[in-house]
Amino acid sequence: MFLETLQFVTGIFVVVYDGQHALKFTLGRAKNVVGPGVHFKFPIVQRFRVVETKDTTIDLEPQIIQLKDDLVYEVGAKAVYQIVDLRKALIEIDNLVTGLKNRLVLSVQRVVRAQDRTSIRDMKPMIAAVQADLEVVEDEWGVKFHEFGFSTFSPTPETLEITQLQKLAEEKLKLYERFRSERGLSEDAAVALISGAVIAMRGDHAPPAPAPPAPKDHAPEDESFVTNAEPESAEQTP
Repeated sequence: MFLETLQFVTGIFVVVYDGQHALKFTLGRAKNVVGPGVHFKFPIVQRFRVVETKDTTIDLEPQIIQLKDDLVYEVGAKAVYQIVDLRKALIEIDNLVTGLKNRLVLSVQRVVRAQDRTSIRDMKPMIAAVQADLEVVEDEWGVKFHEFGFSTFSPTPETLEITQLQKLAEEKLKLYERFRSERGLSEDAAVALISGAVIAMRGDHAPPAPAPPAPKDHAPEDESFVTNAEPESAEQTP
């Protein structure tokens, strides 16, 4: 804290800490790169640009990317890089961090958009493709990417519904073929079993209808049998 205050007040030296390097400018021209320590300078004539040169993480916010077969995924990524050539990192590009983020976004979009619902399940080739695409800027901008990976990789709810329906349809098709080939069922019967419906068997496969009950010719001879006729009155009307 004391050195920083003294550096600000006097303006005759700069302090470079561990994990940092500085590029020295004299009259606006880039000179040599210096490491950690105290470095003196002539005010106005000379200045130093101090930059972190240890491993730095870039975190990309999740972005919506459409695959080549119209499915949509939400993709986020992380990358770890290190400045290995400070002169290139400060001169070849205006803002290194912003430039790396933009280039990383373009690389991720380019690789993911080339996938379909089958290839999207294999992460290793996609990671290798993004890393290969980033190698172009490593030499140009004086950086080195040590790690790259997807922090978020999931289908949108609409895409998830589509993939689940497709998987269900494939399972039903396999079951239908099994019923037809192994059990010898008809098309209607196989479809009905798969869909959970009850099929009405017709033709020769219909079970015989039950015979109707035989009609009764006369009432049974039983004294307890009661008819609907009204009983005769015991008294005769004159």
